[in-house]
Amino acid sequence: MIRNVRRCLLPAFLALLTPIALAGGPPTQQICHTASIPLQSTNWNNSLTFPKFDPALGQLVSINFNLSGHIEGSVREESLDAAPTLVTTNFQAQITLTRPDLSVIVVTIPIANFNDTFSPFDGVIDFGGTSGVSHLNITANASNSATSPPPISDLALFTGLPNAPGTITLPVNAVGTSNASGSGNLITQFLTSASASCTVCYNYINTPPHFTQCNTNQMASVGVPFSMTICAADVDVNDTVTLSVTGLPPGATMTPPLPASGNPICSVFNWTAGPAQAGNWVITFTATDNHGNASTCVVNLLVAECHQLFGVQSGSGQFNVFGHLYTTHLASLQQAFPVTLDSIPDFRVPQAHTLPNGLVLEPAPFYVQVVMYNPQMFPQNPSQWSKAMRVQPVAGGGLETSYWGNSNGIGVRAATFTNQQGALRMRFPFTIVGMP
Repeated sequence: MIRNVRRCLLPAFLALLTPIALAGGPPTQQICHTASIPLQSTNWNNSLTFPKFDPALGQLVSINFNLSGHIEGSVREESLDAAPTLVTTNFQAQITLTRPDLSVIVVTIPIANFNDTFSPFDGVIDFGGTSGVSHLNITANASNSATSPPPISDLALFTGLPNAPGTITLPVNAVGTSNASGSGNLITQFLTSASASCTVCYNYINTPPHFTQCNTNQMASVGVPFSMTICAADVDVNDTVTLSVTGLPPGATMTPPLPASGNPICSVFNWTAGPAQAGNWVITFTATDNHGNASTCVVNLLVAECHQLFGVQSGSGQFNVFGHLYTTHLASLQQAFPVTLDSIPDFRVPQAHTLPNGLVLEPAPFYVQVVMYNPQMFPQNPSQWSKAMRVQPVAGGGLETSYWGNSNGIGVRAATFTNQQGALRMRFPFTIVGMP
């Protein structure tokens, strides 16, 4: 007796995400899903359900199918011939994976081959002796693969909705197809069970990481702490994103320090520009996934000199602030604060005091003016200023304002508010023509 069992094992399971390259095209990534049907008697009809491809991950370019079949069972044979005979037996089953419309995707046929030499019938049908045989506990494995397209319609069939791809169910059937030949008078008995496992792999051009938080145009003022948060992420939760930066101004910091990795990944930029650092700073942030796909966000950070000046008398005075000489509508300068449109100081509102004799002492008035030097954004009009605003605190916590002098591009006003501690505070917002 010659027994030849052909075994073809399923290739080692592919990594969940594997960089591959399609001939003549850009590098792609691969994501695989596996489903199986347990061992059961043939013939049977069943199905396997797989996640569809999520187009948020990128562009689907091809699909690999690997169908693995396993069979178990027995073969019993008895030759009734009056002469010796050679019987060839194929113990097998055909396992077929199809699309929902029942068109065939891939077929695999596990098979075990036997060649048995029998004597003339020995007079007893017992599937043994010299004219019979029983092959018990047979196992066989086989696998087969297919790649699509063709047909091109499979790309749409296996693609779901972005971030909610859903599933696709593929019918699978197993049919026992065992046979024996070589004897004109032969009794055969086949008992067959089959199981199936299928791996579907989507090959796709990866969507690179994206920036979830990165404002490309920013403005800061000399002497004012400036902060911004940069965040990047990848729609593929299995990817790792590395955030890096070039062009950081001297003295600027990133927290956490870059490069840093995660998904998502965020880092906070902090910097207080010095008097010599006014100008336009170009800072490039790069988000790279673990497959080398990258996106960039270029931040143009414009640093200007902008100051809120306080004095007690209007007039015409020149004052050196951070190395730049400003001509103002103030006769004297009591204090200067570096400011931006979003970062201005606030102060307690002065209150009137009543003396024991009933005399009321009103707070003294003061003047506020905003000046700016910004040749990068306003090369034709680099020096700009507001009118000098006279501020007079009045009874009840109000502020009376009036203006002196002229203005060039900047307006200023007074505002009051009550803080969380219940104290009445004042601040002086301003606007710049040509800036949001």
